[in-house]
Amino acid sequence: MYIDTHCHLNLPEFNTDVVSVIGNAKKTGVKRIIIPGVNLYFSQKAIDIALTQPQSLFASIGYHPYEANKSPDTHDLELLLKKYQGTKFTPRSLSVARSEVGTIIAIGECGLDYHKFKSEKADGKKDQQKHLFEDQLLLAIKYGLPAIIHCRDAFEDLFSVLDALPKMPLGVIHCFSGGLQDMRMATERNLYFGVDGNITYTKHIQSILPSMRLDTLLLETDAPYLTPEPHRGERNEPKYIPLIAKTISSLIHEPESMIENQTTLNAKKLFHINT
Repeated sequence: MYIDTHCHLNLPEFNTDVVSVIGNAKKTGVKRIIIPGVNLYFSQKAIDIALTQPQSLFASIGYHPYEANKSPDTHDLELLLKKYQGTKFTPRSLSVARSEVGTIIAIGECGLDYHKFKSEKADGKKDQQKHLFEDQLLLAIKYGLPAIIHCRDAFEDLFSVLDALPKMPLGVIHCFSGGLQDMRMATERNLYFGVDGNITYTKHIQSILPSMRLDTLLLETDAPYLTPEPHRGERNEPKYIPLIAKTISSLIHEPESMIENQTTLNAKKLFHINT
């Protein structure tokens, strides 16, 4: 089976047909889906959807970096953890089997995004993002959860924040867009790499991917965004995960079955998915 490790089924684009979208994904072999939050509202909605099919759907809760100027409180995320994980869920080490934890399996998506700041210095706005990112990473460390990390045009600060922590968290850089040096630095920190539909049409990502270790790759759609070829222009859905696997297969000259098996193993290992 495939696992879509980053799919925004909680966004309005799926309000009317989320059940059929999940069903269509399963028909193509995509039998597990992780739904990330981008703020408190959509984190709650990710949980609500995941609870409808707890063996197939999982939630991640967090604040996207663009929420940093809205004074978000990561204490609210901790309240969600305590509410939905019940008495079984207390701060613990990563060695504890995730089957004891439940619906929420990660923190994020959280991170840094300086794309909008290219034409300005924006030190204060960047600091807001860094503080929010650090707070969420500390929460992930406290509760033994991996982090789903968003990073765009901010890799230097990303690694600075990570290296300043008391402990390096496990996690994935969602929709990796960095260069070879960024890839090496992420690998040194035992991070995974999310590969999305843009691998089917973005030359830069295609040139980087063969340098990545297969045991660090996760498949993502980022649906409803980043629709792969030949469906660009349409709403993206988790049923397109096999198209991403097919492109990876052609780039690294390995069978699609190997991509399917290894990326599923990687996802299960990182997120402690036991179903």
